[in-house]
Amino acid sequence: MFPCTLLTLLFLAADPTEARQGGNLQSSRDQRLTFAKQAAAGYQFRLPDAASHKVIVQPEPLLRWDNHVVREDDGMLFLWTDGEKGRPIAGAQFFLVDTVWHHEFQSLAAEPIAARDQRGNWNWGPTREGVRWQVAEELSAPGDSATQRLRQMKQFVGQFTAAVDQNAGFDAPEQLRLLTTPLYRYSSSDAEIIDGAMFGFVQGTNPEILVMIEATNRSPTKAAWRYGFARMSCFYLQVYRDGKIIWSQQRAPVPTPDRASPYYFRLSAQTDASAEVVVRPQPGSARP
Repeated sequence: MFPCTLLTLLFLAADPTEARQGGNLQSSRDQRLTFAKQAAAGYQFRLPDAASHKVIVQPEPLLRWDNHVVREDDGMLFLWTDGEKGRPIAGAQFFLVDTVWHHEFQSLAAEPIAARDQRGNWNWGPTREGVRWQVAEELSAPGDSATQRLRQMKQFVGQFTAAVDQNAGFDAPEQLRLLTTPLYRYSSSDAEIIDGAMFGFVQGTNPEILVMIEATNRSPTKAAWRYGFARMSCFYLQVYRDGKIIWSQQRAPVPTPDRASPYYFRLSAQTDASAEVVVRPQPGSARP
């Protein structure tokens, strides 16, 4: 086990210029996408009430990036949800460094979950919620239409700023960029969620913090908004509102020693074999 900062130094040891040119990449972009999607499909998630809730992985990554600040030759953000369009249960970043894929997980569930891979050599079981919700009392009641509610969510999330730093003192923080278009939009009648959206604070296009906002109908008298944050980075993180810190995370050890933690960094999860993947043409695509 070694700290997150050492992991970054190992990433930076490779020549970033070579990474930009793809000098070490032996596979195509489509091959790496197919390889990562196969890996994501190999993870199985379960909620406590597994008979009523089937967790599935979204068929395509929500984001894809190359991060030359910390050496990531190809990265993708995957999402597991309660049903096809239901509430997010877990997110994961899969990223390639030289010949090794690292898998970085974050629970987004409101309850404990259980996860394992199909090969049976890895499991993860967060025992607490992945997002701690706060009521947005200052927000007006959720609008009647999806368009009105999206406008409310975007205005609200725009009040936040965020930063990441490798050092606890935040002496050289990097300000993160908010993606104002939701990464994912959802609802859930079972959970009494009228509408929900997941936004991201990114470094380039690499998500470091996820922001979730939901309009819930749990009050017997009126619908209300709630929001919460989730880490997608092992570094120190802070979120601000009106210049004040409202959410922060300490640096996480890598690999993660605690299988009950809602954040789990699976270091060296897979050796890259994407060059061996046969990419099948999509229906309607041109054939050589």
